[in-house]
Amino acid sequence: KDQRDMIKNFLNPDVEKVPQVFIPYKEVLDVYNMGLEVPYDVTLMWTDDNYGYIRHFPNEKERARKGGNGVYYHISYWGRPHDYLWLSTNHPAQLYSQMKMAYDKGAKDIWILNVGDIKPGEYLTELFLDMAWNIDAIEDSKAGLDKHLQTWLAREFGGKNATALSAVMNEYYRLAYIRKPEFMGNTRTEETNPKYKELADLPWSEIEIKNRIADYNKIAEKVIQLSKTIAPEKQDTWFQLVEYPVRGAAEMNKKHLYGQLARHGLAQWAQSDAAFDAIQTLTKRYNSLNGGKWKNMMNASPRNLADFLKVPHIKIEAPLPLLQKPLAKFNGTQYSMFSGAKPIAYGLGYEQGAISLKKGETVEYAFDNLTTDSVS
Repeated sequence: KDQRDMIKNFLNPDVEKVPQVFIPYKEVLDVYNMGLEVPYDVTLMWTDDNYGYIRHFPNEKERARKGGNGVYYHISYWGRPHDYLWLSTNHPAQLYSQMKMAYDKGAKDIWILNVGDIKPGEYLTELFLDMAWNIDAIEDSKAGLDKHLQTWLAREFGGKNATALSAVMNEYYRLAYIRKPEFMGNTRTEETNPKYKELADLPWSEIEIKNRIADYNKIAEKVIQLSKTIAPEKQDTWFQLVEYPVRGAAEMNKKHLYGQLARHGLAQWAQSDAAFDAIQTLTKRYNSLNGGKWKNMMNASPRNLADFLKVPHIKIEAPLPLLQKPLAKFNGTQYSMFSGAKPIAYGLGYEQGAISLKKGETVEYAFDNLTTDSVS
């Protein structure tokens, strides 16, 4: 009421002619759900959970409001339980599927994207803006998303490498979807208990750790190989948009994962230390490009969190967990039957096979040769 009175007294006696937005962010959504009344002409702007999943979509009553509905979405976040301020690793399929769902459910009047330091997030920003300009510009499928990424890469670096580079970037996003580079230290920020600031083991076996290192090495090596084919006038752009994020993510994973192995006597500390040094070298190069045009834009240790520092050399006596082999393994796309519309797989999930179902729709899966009477 006080805010409305200020608008009435200082801007326009007819407050409904002044655009206004209410953003039920974090705990404010709980207050809204408890019955907070928002004037009918005010736009309701729904937010994601800071990690790319929208917490609330407008219902029929909210869609009928004069003020309409919008979305406030993050591709960069500062806060609890952990920041991601360094690289831009939100999966394009996650951004697309969430914003497409928001649009289909009526949240289309205002879209705002929190880009953080915009340089790392240039592709995701363009994807978001392309959707906002014309939601039908991207085919509603994984193929449509792949085409958008390839078109962008071809525009920036030429069509010759677009297919190979698209595969690299899709793997970069897939690996980060499993765990972001900023989260590899297994810490939490802004907690009162100091133990959450200390680096800790991830619940992965030696085999899982080594497989992840190998996956990152593959795309880092491919980027180094492709960099030799990029035109000289595009080298700075290439380093900022492709080489730094891919190699930086690879080195951050190697720093923490070799560190975890070394804590258990399964690797040399020099391997972790070398990865830390590589990040510093890559960052120094980034900030010196084009005569230092982007000096200090890239920071190798946002907020100076422990995750970005050299891994302390300590020993742990407890063994790493053993690899748990499943009796059966399948992804969302491996269904035998479905009801309703055919499920859409945009490329999310550990194997890029997660599917999207609408309320009331079902899928069925067949399990063969299992010596058990139940599955969980």
